Amino acid sequence: MILRKTALTFALAGVLMTPALTAQAALTWTTTPTKSQPSTLDAIDAKDGETWAVGTDLIDSFSDTRPLAFRWNGTRWIETPQPVRTNATLNAVAVVSAKEVWAVGDDRAVPEQTKPFAMRWNGTAWKVVPAPKTPAGSFSDVAIGPDGTPWASGWANVNGSEHAVVYRYVKGAWEQLASGLEDSINGNTLTVLSATNAWLGLNGGMAHFDGKTWKLVDEVPADGSQIPTDMVASGPKNIWASGVAHTSKGERPLVLHYDGKVWSKLPTPANASQLYDIALYKGQPVAVGEKFEESDSTIIAHPLVLSLKNGAFVETSSPAAKSGTLTGVEAVGNRLWTVGMQSQPLSDPTALAAHAG
Repeated sequence: MILRKTALTFALAGVLMTPALTAQAALTWTTTPTKSQPSTLDAIDAKDGETWAVGTDLIDSFSDTRPLAFRWNGTRWIETPQPVRTNATLNAVAVVSAKEVWAVGDDRAVPEQTKPFAMRWNGTAWKVVPAPKTPAGSFSDVAIGPDGTPWASGWANVNGSEHAVVYRYVKGAWEQLASGLEDSINGNTLTVLSATNAWLGLNGGMAHFDGKTWKLVDEVPADGSQIPTDMVASGPKNIWASGVAHTSKGERPLVLHYDGKVWSKLPTPANASQLYDIALYKGQPVAVGEKFEESDSTIIAHPLVLSLKNGAFVETSSPAAKSGTLTGVEAVGNRLWTVGMQSQPLSDPTALAAHAG
């Protein structure tokens, strides 16, 4: 199974305490209008005053989709025209500057033949960037290296075998970094610290890239019991990952921390939930996702925000929504943004964007 944010998947170890980190104050959220038509937002990113959110227009529920990208102009969200009208989705976005933004996802123009999809904003318009040639695949994440090089992760059919993939976009072409990923499943999240120091969260485990090959780390099980979905780093000795842990009692939110030597799992609430994204807000980790409630034999998702308190992650206030999911979070100065979807049971979702601070 490939973990997808928009799929609403209903799908312990020693803990390293971090006493230097303190609790966040309660968050007060302000919802900002985006789009009233059926739609979702899956990711948000910002740099140097540029804030972008991407997702999917749901033309015919989840069966017919279009890319969706918003730019925050300081007052409101502005929807940007898309270069394709085929069945496609956007899963991630990375901002380089006002004149360079990358967004990736998958192209479903041909049924049952999903392929990687990438676009680049040049300051005035989105342009499709030809994706790697593969019979099937999808991009789950995009990251920008310190030298400005775009990296993308996901899965693809390579020589007849489907497994996780990572590509770098160098001199107008995708360079595959495949060594070590032959037996892996979907590259969910990617953090690039340098050309010889990158991390990849998989649908089973965590892998490190040394410039030549990917190698799984021992601390994060590769059996699918811990699935990282996003990462954020303030440096090579302070990396946080969010995701979902599959336990004998069901799905639980997952938060991992890397101190430069080892990955450790931190305590999280013991309720049915999972996390999709994590950010450092005023130096402290904040993770977002969804928690599940059963009502009349129907599973309903509710927005979930977790922050660190006394060495453990605890639930804090979330944007007001009767039901829905938070799929992205990003710190922009003194403001914390989150995006996702809100919905009523048995109805199509609509895009959600809110900020605190």
